[in-house]
Amino acid sequence: MTGTIVAILSLIQTLLPAILSSAQATVVANVITVLTNLLPFIIQEVQTLYQPVKNIIAALSAAPGALADQLAALDTLDQQLDAAFEAVAAQTDADAAAADKAAASAP
Repeated sequence: MTGTIVAILSLIQTLLPAILSSAQATVVANVITVLTNLLPFIIQEVQTLYQPVKNIIAALSAAPGALADQLAALDTLDQQLDAAFEAVAAQTDADAAAADKAAASAP
């Protein structure tokens, strides 16, 4: 599944210049819908997919044709992505700290 999502995100990134130059709110809305639908899968693989999705969100946020509600949706997606990434980072830090503590207490 991750490979499929990476392919979709890569395609979106490739098409971003055309999307941004067309400045069509409909196209921006369609990409937002795709990202929203993929979000549960993106969150499962947030360590791998974080930066490509952040890049897409940033580019769409700068699109001249993006409407206020689309910008709000992008902001929401951005916040959800950040929260998922921070949760994984915190868990990774906690796991590393526990492993260090266990190694330090081993005879």
